[in-house]
Amino acid sequence: MTTKTIGFIILGVISFGVSLLAKKNKEKSDETRKKMLKKVEQAKNIERFKNSPDFQHPISNAILNLLENFDVHDKVGKKLNDEEITSIENKLQLKLPISYKIFLKYFGDGGYWVFTQGIDGIQNYSYLKDYNQSLGETIQLEEQSVNVDSLLCLMTEDSNGGAWCWLTSEVVKDNEWSLAYYIDHKLHYKVKNFTEWLKLLTKEGYEVIRELDTEEKLGLG
Repeated sequence: MTTKTIGFIILGVISFGVSLLAKKNKEKSDETRKKMLKKVEQAKNIERFKNSPDFQHPISNAILNLLENFDVHDKVGKKLNDEEITSIENKLQLKLPISYKIFLKYFGDGGYWVFTQGIDGIQNYSYLKDYNQSLGETIQLEEQSVNVDSLLCLMTEDSNGGAWCWLTSEVVKDNEWSLAYYIDHKLHYKVKNFTEWLKLLTKEGYEVIRELDTEEKLGLG
């Protein structure tokens, strides 16, 4: 192999290395730019929320916590406007809780990973009966019997195989129904409403059921 050939090979290797380095730097630059744009967009979302009448609602601090920690969530659904929410309510033939509608408008339609909790999208809503067709007409919640057909799922299956459901048969102001946790053919740990449920999630960022089942009565492991 001649000196000239060796020189061409060396130049080729150098050129290839420079090309790879440039490509890597560009990819890194593009990724940094995307992250910066997301931060700017999220800052706008936070400001919009703070300036809205909805910011006076008791759920506001929990939603603000979600927005300020947006980078730890994964596959968050799109934000829904009033028209989209009304369309879903018409299909459900129910008025959704105001607290939950604020969540949909300013955070998004659920998420695969919200801190460490999955939350289903309401656009693809389901009732517990749809999720588990082996259930009878009623289900026990402590001493109370609840109509299974009335249990609207906030999420259908978490890492423990359980589901959080709204008790839509309740007659309460603004339809701020209680939620309860379904597992092993029973309901457990009734939470007053979605505001209180979201406060539990954002308090430590753990699955809500693990915040409640501190004595491990459900054997979740």
